[in-house]
Amino acid sequence: MKSLIRLVKAEASMVKELTALSSEVFSREAARWLTAGEEDANIQPPGYDSEDMMTYMITYLDTYGIYNDGTLIGGAVLTLPASGYARIDRIFIAPELQGKGFGKEAIRQIEKSYPEVTRWQLETSPKQIGNRYFYESVGYECVWETEELMFEKKLLASVEPENTRRQDQDYTSAELISVQARGVKVTDANIRSLHISNAAMQQTKMQNVNLSDSLVADSTVQNATFWFADLSSSVFRTSDMSGVALENCNIAGMTIDGISVEELMKVYKKGK
Repeated sequence: MKSLIRLVKAEASMVKELTALSSEVFSREAARWLTAGEEDANIQPPGYDSEDMMTYMITYLDTYGIYNDGTLIGGAVLTLPASGYARIDRIFIAPELQGKGFGKEAIRQIEKSYPEVTRWQLETSPKQIGNRYFYESVGYECVWETEELMFEKKLLASVEPENTRRQDQDYTSAELISVQARGVKVTDANIRSLHISNAAMQQTKMQNVNLSDSLVADSTVQNATFWFADLSSSVFRTSDMSGVALENCNIAGMTIDGISVEELMKVYKKGK
């Protein structure tokens, strides 16, 4: 059966089916490993049961359906933030088919599909005891362990890395002035207290970043998209928000010039 496994690049038509399977798998994992009220982002990834999240991942990430003999049995989501480097953000196999070799074969095919990648990473929860043995069985090594386990697999390079790559460097307190940095990719980096001023950053992509306690001022952020972003307790002051659209957002506690948006919505709905 494993020989019939194939990866299919996910499309919009697959959103519902992939989301339903993701919800089933991660809900069962939570029921098995988490106590009531307990949270773990590796056991229940953000938006694991959301069609909107699946739409985002299909649109912006490398998302695949895993099929066996024409039947969808799993999914995988990858990010490739830099040349030669990739992360398996999430991978899931239907509960009744786990432990039968489908996951191993899926990872083998994922790696085969990206021959230029020499460094693979993924994270899992230490609570999921079987995951440690599973990833070790496909050649991954646990490189650090805190509240989550980070696994890494390094392969022989099929192509030489570009001479522009800077890896495992310390740039603490560095200053870059009048530089050309178009197309730069930054990943797995600690850049707390970063100060960017007088810079052209159009078409910038920021994914899986923590911008808490940051200041964005005297800046243009037109036509930007915020998708699955946590903006709670943020303040927008003296800003042009004309044409801004909120879709499927949590607006609890949101105010405009001190007026509750929730109350405004209630009044609006009553008026209708």
